[in-house]
Amino acid sequence: MKNNISIGIVVALIIGLLIGYLVYPSINPPAKQTTQPQDFKTATQSGWTTFSDDQYGISFDYPTDWSVNQSTQVFENGDLVAVQVLGETQKNNTEFYDGSRFIVMTPVPTDLDLDSWVNSKYTANDQVSDVNINGVAFKKVYTCGLGCFTYYYTVINGQVYGINTFAEGSKKTEYQAALDQMLETLVLPQ
Repeated sequence: MKNNISIGIVVALIIGLLIGYLVYPSINPPAKQTTQPQDFKTATQSGWTTFSDDQYGISFDYPTDWSVNQSTQVFENGDLVAVQVLGETQKNNTEFYDGSRFIVMTPVPTDLDLDSWVNSKYTANDQVSDVNINGVAFKKVYTCGLGCFTYYYTVINGQVYGINTFAEGSKKTEYQAALDQMLETLVLPQ
């Protein structure tokens, strides 16, 4: 008799947990993440060059000693632009291992919110965090495969905007500081 009562309690608890698991999402839907539109242009960094793309409404500043590279293919749907600086030991026609890159993704349409879009592209092994860049909510994704990279994504008006950053080599700290400053000058459409 005592065993039957114990089994009954366990079964009731399991059923209760299952019902709670199924009902809770409909009672408490996840908050929809929105981005705040940028209502300002950033001041150009002294001694820097401004990249501006009128078609997608994207601009940012970068150091004048960095160069534009049109041959990168980091993002699945294409790179809008990449600016980079090569480190002292970087060799031609090899993997990029010494220097820094700031790559802007060609924006892509989506019906998903930012969380859902990032979750559809990355796994639990990747480090995902929320960051704010110039008043815009981004997801920062740090992922490692053939090298480690940091990506920043946001969704504005049904378009996904992405940035890839990379810094490595003896001047990594200097490169990372430049990348951080470049992100501070990033302007996206409203």
